[in-house]
Amino acid sequence: MKRNLLILPLMALSLSLGIKAQASTLQDQLAAVAAAENAGKAEEQSREDARQARFDAQARQERARQAKIAADRAERQRQRDATVAADKARAVADYQADKKRDQSYEDQLRQLELDQRKLAIKREAARVAREDEYIDQELKSRAARTDVVQSEADATRNLSQGGHDLMKSEGEARVKKASSWFN
Repeated sequence: MKRNLLILPLMALSLSLGIKAQASTLQDQLAAVAAAENAGKAEEQSREDARQARFDAQARQERARQAKIAADRAERQRQRDATVAADKARAVADYQADKKRDQSYEDQLRQLELDQRKLAIKREAARVAREDEYIDQELKSRAARTDVVQSEADATRNLSQGGHDLMKSEGEARVKKASSWFN
């Protein structure tokens, strides 16, 4: 097919040259055919070069477009990675802050518990140091309760004795009154 394309311009050239060729010498005719053939080849070569240039330009554009797509994709990936890294850093910072707060709270609880234990030990040491006083106080308290019970018993006995004496004297007074002549 390519060859047919080459032959057509050559035939047209040779026909136009055919009239001139009659007047020229055989050498001139051969040179003209060679020149026409060279012109056809040059034209074909220039078309091929133009086509190749267009192809190369399209290939460059396609490579540039692909490079831009790849660069955009890489940029989006970099942004996603940066966002993920920032989110991870925030999460780690939040975790560390929570952990620090928790540790601080637990430290305070431990300190409070230690203070309470120390206070209990001091209280017990003070009680042991003053144990004699506690014993004396307890004995005094028991003695006071015993005195109260004794006082209540005495009061009850005195009331009972008083009631008995009253009844006895009343009985004697009635007997005396009944034995008297003038009732």
